[in-house]
Amino acid sequence: MRGGGLSICLALLRIATGVSLIGPGLKKLPWFAHPGLEQNLANFASHAPNGMVTSYLHAVTPHHAVLARIVVLGELGLGTLLILGLLTPLAAALAFLMVAQYHFASGAMFQSAYFVGQNGLVYLLIFPVLFAGRAGVALGLDGLLGRTMGRAPARG
Repeated sequence: MRGGGLSICLALLRIATGVSLIGPGLKKLPWFAHPGLEQNLANFASHAPNGMVTSYLHAVTPHHAVLARIVVLGELGLGTLLILGLLTPLAAALAFLMVAQYHFASGAMFQSAYFVGQNGLVYLLIFPVLFAGRAGVALGLDGLLGRTMGRAPARG
């Protein structure tokens, strides 16, 4: 069993990560009416670091309108789940996939700067820690629901 201090640290990391997803999601709310992802994808394609990224971008670009809405829902929904500490392992796993796809599509993970300093790799690695670390137990609904559902029903 781990100490309460580690649980609180994981909870704070979970909450901060959730906030970091919600901020960009709020800025992208206009994408529901006018999806703005196509320009981003075109920009990524013009600077693609290799053929894998180019192929990926050619495959996803025709679906830019629906993907734009999924991005907004993903950032807002997963950020909210992380802040609340609800379904934390699922939210962390999906957020990892979402952020990894962005880093791949943008070509960021193919640059040497990605692996040094304060960059996307550290941000990306937070999600497996939240997934495996039971980050929703302290200060989260996962812990509250687990304690509530784990109790034996009252006998009358």
